[in-house]
Amino acid sequence: MRKPERVLAALASAPVDHPPFSVWYHFGLQHLPGRALAEAELAFYRHYDPDFLKVMHDYPFPLPDDMTEVSRPEEWRRLVPLPGDHPAFQEQLAALEVIREGLRGEALFIETVFSPWTTARRLRGQDGLLSDMRRHPEDLLQGLAAIAETCAAYVRAAAARGIAGIFLSVGGASYEFMGEEEYARFGRPADLTVLQAARDLPFNVLHLHGVKLMFNACLDYPVQAFNWSHRHTQPTLAAARQLTRKCLLGGVDEMSTSTVRPPVIRAQVAQAIREAGPRGLIVGPGCAVPSDTPPFNLHAIRDAGRAVRA
Repeated sequence: MRKPERVLAALASAPVDHPPFSVWYHFGLQHLPGRALAEAELAFYRHYDPDFLKVMHDYPFPLPDDMTEVSRPEEWRRLVPLPGDHPAFQEQLAALEVIREGLRGEALFIETVFSPWTTARRLRGQDGLLSDMRRHPEDLLQGLAAIAETCAAYVRAAAARGIAGIFLSVGGASYEFMGEEEYARFGRPADLTVLQAARDLPFNVLHLHGVKLMFNACLDYPVQAFNWSHRHTQPTLAAARQLTRKCLLGGVDEMSTSTVRPPVIRAQVAQAIREAGPRGLIVGPGCAVPSDTPPFNLHAIRDAGRAVRA
């Protein structure tokens, strides 16, 4: 099977010749032009030969010119929806264009998008954000709405550059920070605004980041696949397979890839396939792997999945 065909079949839980695989880490190139990011992504793709490319996005979210962070609750009201081709997004969009030309349809590529709550946490800090949620909710909601509209506009701009979908990293859907009723007010509506912008794309992934996840509360999100650090928080892959027939993206303990040896990696992949089944599964890490992960371990992830005949 060709790589796009294999990935789309896995997303549909259809037969595949073997489960597709991918892996990713942060390149730390946000101080460089987008072409440098694109060249790093393409070199990574050519070396490790994944079935799809998850593009990293580490350029900062745009704020008003005189702001570097949100330092007071009332400053949330200064945020306004921005166009998807805002100058702050130009380098990332340029990277997507170069990646599209470099891949030439050989493989799908998806864009990393941080949820409005996650973006807000980066702008305000976790303690400040949680304090604003409980003491200044209307200020925060206005800011979250502006961030969500900006992210949605960016997704539409990225879609015009050829992405197959988004990898929406959601960092607030966790009982560590709030309850389901709070997330239903401060997280979910903004998440869905972003996902609505990606509704016509075939390969959208919901990445639930953190521990004590609200997994059940997010099962109805309009995505084709779920990804989370299942070796460090519930549910397990086996339990998730009982909760949803959507594609599961996982299998590898991303926290240990830089320290273990290939036999451990191969055992993790084999266990994932036993738990989730060879269909409706994409082999990969539960989050970004450390950038110092030895190449032989990343090759081991690829080879372990390709050894399986589904």
